[in-house]
Amino acid sequence: MYFLYTLLYALALFFLFPREYLKRKKGQRRQWLKEKFAWIEKPQFEKKAPVLWIHAVSVGEVLAISSLIKALSQHYNIVLTTITDTGKEVASKTFQEPSIKILYLPFDFRSLIKRFLHKIEAKALFLTETELWPNLILEASSSIPVALINGRVSEKSFKRYKMIKFFIKPLLERMSFLAVQEDLYAERLEKLGAPSEKIKVVGNLKFDLQVKEIEFPELAHLNRPILIAGSTHPSEEEIILKAFQETISKGTLIFVPRHPERFDEVEKLLLSLKKREDLVLRYSQLKRALPSFEAQRCLLLFDEMGKLSALYRICDLAIIGGSFIPHGGQNPLEALYWKKPVITGPHMENFPFVKEFVSSYGILQVTPEKLASALRELIEKPQKAKLLAENGHNLLFTKRGALEKTLRLIRELIAL
Repeated sequence: MYFLYTLLYALALFFLFPREYLKRKKGQRRQWLKEKFAWIEKPQFEKKAPVLWIHAVSVGEVLAISSLIKALSQHYNIVLTTITDTGKEVASKTFQEPSIKILYLPFDFRSLIKRFLHKIEAKALFLTETELWPNLILEASSSIPVALINGRVSEKSFKRYKMIKFFIKPLLERMSFLAVQEDLYAERLEKLGAPSEKIKVVGNLKFDLQVKEIEFPELAHLNRPILIAGSTHPSEEEIILKAFQETISKGTLIFVPRHPERFDEVEKLLLSLKKREDLVLRYSQLKRALPSFEAQRCLLLFDEMGKLSALYRICDLAIIGGSFIPHGGQNPLEALYWKKPVITGPHMENFPFVKEFVSSYGILQVTPEKLASALRELIEKPQKAKLLAENGHNLLFTKRGALEKTLRLIRELIAL
């Protein structure tokens, strides 16, 4: 069964490898190649402590467990692996501690995983959310404990995994524990064959976020109200821009696309859809020269990665991307952390906790057709916007605690 998986994986890699290699910048290709094939030197750490291997696929997962990684790095050395370039870039900026080393996850072949483990000498491997790489789990669990942290199983993943339960069940059984965000995910994992005694409902580590305050002096003179459309996906920029132009006569709309490769695409879109009174800018341009914002409606493309969490601090209202199309939504918690009123679209399936926030009037959820009227109401009725922000912020802080529970599980596992 897993031999067949490896053959299919190798076949897919054969066709995808040239594209994956060439899409990296020339300066990145050699390093990417070495790490993907586990041709690495033994990581050098300043302190003598056990090494923990943590895998987080991309930006969202890295940021979700950042508080956990920083807490663990006080007592352990950490090897953090990612798959995407942006995940690695954000991790490198987020974790400056000498006890944290950041590498690409090797390709999912047992020989490469074995070589990687030999080099890093990890005492345990912790996978985040639903990163179930078969050969990684099989090889690592043969020599060290493997566990799931901040686990979740989306409805889409659950339907897909159910079709190959015979394949997934042995992987879940290899886990030392599966720490999940909520009861719904625990039920789904149990239905997929995970031993019930290994499933621990600890809460969502995203609720325990700590966001570093960053100054953005280039944005100090933007016209208010300032709206941030965070982590947007294709077609959402047009929806949000139309609602903004219908309701705001003077103010600023900041777009932060989810994927950096879309920066140029989004800039062209804004230029094509702007009206006479609109000024279109890129954040990188503002760093070079500050224009006048007098009587302007500004459309700003924020073209830096890894700063959205801190950027929400400057806004008057946050609009969460990935939710106005059938994508499943993006994380609204960074905006709630700064006590900002939050609007999402109807598609937040990847974040089931949003239902509670909506029912408690801590998040406003609307369809694309209702976005303009929602913006108008919150801008014209600041007390309503303030209540929305306070409700969301307070509910967020009542849900914290997953960090300590997860740390306890990890310490107990390492001590065995």
